[in-house]
Amino acid sequence: MFKKTLLVLACSAILTACGGGGDSSSNNGGNNPNPAIPASDLDKAKQLVDTTNTIISYFKSFDGLQSQYQPTFDAIAYAGDDLGNATGLALTLAVLAQQDSQGSAKTYNAAQLQTLLDAEGFIDYQLSNSTLEVTTTASSVSIKGTVTAKYLVGGHWDNVAMQWVDEFGEQATVTISPLTLTAPFTASASTYDFKIAAGGKIATKNTANKEASFSFKEDSTAKAIYTTAATLADRDTAQTPESAEFKFANLEFAAENVVITLNEFSSKAKKASLKDGTITETTVIPTELTFKGQAKLANATDSLGLEASIKLNNDLSQVIDVTNGESATAFVNADLSVKLSGNLKDSATTYKPFSLDLTAKRNEYQKGTATIKVAVDKDALTADFKTDNLIGNDPNAAHEPTVWAKLSHANGAYVEIADLDKFTSAQIKVGNTSYATVSKVSDNAYSAKFTDNTVKAIAP
Repeated sequence: MFKKTLLVLACSAILTACGGGGDSSSNNGGNNPNPAIPASDLDKAKQLVDTTNTIISYFKSFDGLQSQYQPTFDAIAYAGDDLGNATGLALTLAVLAQQDSQGSAKTYNAAQLQTLLDAEGFIDYQLSNSTLEVTTTASSVSIKGTVTAKYLVGGHWDNVAMQWVDEFGEQATVTISPLTLTAPFTASASTYDFKIAAGGKIATKNTANKEASFSFKEDSTAKAIYTTAATLADRDTAQTPESAEFKFANLEFAAENVVITLNEFSSKAKKASLKDGTITETTVIPTELTFKGQAKLANATDSLGLEASIKLNNDLSQVIDVTNGESATAFVNADLSVKLSGNLKDSATTYKPFSLDLTAKRNEYQKGTATIKVAVDKDALTADFKTDNLIGNDPNAAHEPTVWAKLSHANGAYVEIADLDKFTSAQIKVGNTSYATVSKVSDNAYSAKFTDNTVKAIAP
């Protein structure tokens, strides 16, 4: 997973010009440096290569993040069915009770909730040992309690009874700490504000004794704005809101000794008109998406942090023609930001803090830019990319974009490459002065020869 992430762009794509393999031998014959060249700037050029080698030496550790944290994500994924089923059950009972109460203050016990299920013909659940309770008001619905639930998994035709027989399985014990949803259930409004109150929690334990849960540590909110007022019950499902947004805050998933915390998962969306041939449809398009979270073993101090955001800059007040896909007048115009942080282990099993930051922008049809900053402990590099010919003259024909790249050190040394695919050599400069030439020795070997005749290989 991580092997094909932004790290590879920073330390593999850009370093096709200075990295990724080859002879690690070097000639340190710098005993007679050219006195006409400022030693400090020459040293800066050498430091660029040394820092590149240091960061590349952690490459396997970056790749190892996959094996280190994959069990964390797998555990949450495996628990997804249990949590999904439990959430579906909770929402089903809450909706049925709210509809039945018609906005009045009322409390439903387990038996009454079962009656509502039976009356609606819901056959997705078989419930037993239930202590579930739902409380409703005109603007809220809350559910709590414990239940043993079997979920519909399929069915078969009974040739004797001549009828379809549902089959239930996937049994789990579901425990719901007060899960409260606030909404304008009965009010007529053009703006709907929704809230899931902090403190709610859904926990499951299946027949294999595997436990999972997700908790709302803070209030989570959502909003939808329409041009006209109406009640939720009367709102035409075909009517598109002018805008919508949601924000989940401090949501925690836990399963099998691992924890994923979503500090923020939010989105904003706006109404847009899309034309496809002769048909124009109105829909809601996400314009902003933000993700901030960490993953870790429940008993560990180390964690992997991820922050990501994307912002769509298209003018959605205009009809967007998608008949032929992207075009010069209708393309995805967006900003992207990704930050990854944690610790990496070197060959001596010492852990060092790392960070990887990506910012990217596309505001032209055929062009895009990106900046990647990679830091391990105190060693850092910045890689800038500019890509031309993203689509090609014929969007349906094969083509190769041209990628310009620049690898920079904070000390001012840099190497610039006009076309990564055609790279053979490039100059390492400080300011406008060249202090070394980076050359491609073979498919997997690169070296830098400095103006004092020192040669440094780029580490594999």
